[in-house]
Amino acid sequence: PTKVTFPEPELIVVAEVETSMRRLLEEIDKTKRRVNALEFEVIPKLTKIKAFIQLRLEEQERESIFRSKRIKKKR
Repeated sequence: PTKVTFPEPELIVVAEVETSMRRLLEEIDKTKRRVNALEFEVIPKLTKIKAFIQLRLEEQERESIFRSKRIKKKR
């Protein structure tokens, strides 16, 4: 009959720590990808959208001022 041997308790602890470290590294990688997506895609897109909206609002304000001056001249 073959004798069954069990790993030492220290070996089990080392394996658990290794598994935890691998999971932690995976989470760090996921977080890095999210940060990169924000930094290089989302934030630049939002910055462009903000600039466009500001431009449109300024145009609308100028048009509104022009219209109000026109109405005053007609009176």
